Amino acid sequence: MKKPIICFIGLDGSGKSTSIEYACRKLNERGIRTEIVRAAYVIKLMSPFIKLGKKILMKKDSNPYFGDYKAYLESMRRYSEKGVAYKIFSLITTAEFKCQIFFYVRLKHAFGATLLVDRYIYDNAVTCAANLGLGRAYMEKTVSKKWRRAPRPDLIIYIKTPVAVCCSRKDDIPNPLYLEIREPLYDEISQMYSAAVVSGAQEKQKMLDEVMRNIEGCLSWAEE
Repeated sequence: MKKPIICFIGLDGSGKSTSIEYACRKLNERGIRTEIVRAAYVIKLMSPFIKLGKKILMKKDSNPYFGDYKAYLESMRRYSEKGVAYKIFSLITTAEFKCQIFFYVRLKHAFGATLLVDRYIYDNAVTCAANLGLGRAYMEKTVSKKWRRAPRPDLIIYIKTPVAVCCSRKDDIPNPLYLEIREPLYDEISQMYSAAVVSGAQEKQKMLDEVMRNIEGCLSWAEE
């Protein structure tokens, strides 16, 4: 049986983590070796350099979790227009993300694990588009060019949850605008790549059951 890669996309607080943990437990109970890849696209090794660079260029508006989030966006968009500086930033982050894809996704999958991936290349495209004030064309270019060599998932599950519900579940969202900007981008990218859409606002067990039905369909396809 082919071991599928299943990725989950959606807003912070949408129910992704709950769905992934439940699916992992259920699949492992059935003897399907399953691993969770969480937040593969958080800068780690290069984090001190990226933070320093942002601090120098963006000054007091360098952190979206502190201060005025609108000011952060404005500063980020001005920063992106500085050409060379933004290209260096983009190259550094992309290089680290590609290493993470290799070790966390490609290698684990090569060794026979079914992967449940939280925050994959689609989330990266959404985040960059949100920060830069861009849309569909930019996201499509990001996925097809920057991430053209990344393993493609066999199933994308979009946990679609209203911003108000997400905010009620999370206490570390810098500003509702952070999610409001991303919501239409997730809607767009889920349509672009034929994601299975599951409501994260419904009763919890119904959401989990719907997630598992989609995964069961993917597993059935993998067995053929």
